[in-house]
Amino acid sequence: MAERTPKKVVVSAAAAKKAGARATKASAKLEGRVIPADHRRSAAVKAYLAKQKSPKR
Repeated sequence: MAERTPKKVVVSAAAAKKAGARATKASAKLEGRVIPADHRRSAAVKAYLAKQKSPKR
């Protein structure tokens, strides 16, 4: 039987961000938490996440 190579798919940054938001909302719902629709990250959280991001190659 021939080996199957996984198909490579290019995903836009916007699509990845939307999928992450959807997953976060679903996870919160499963845990009984609620994230308000108008929730925005604080400047401190944005700075922390920017610091944690791996550098682009």
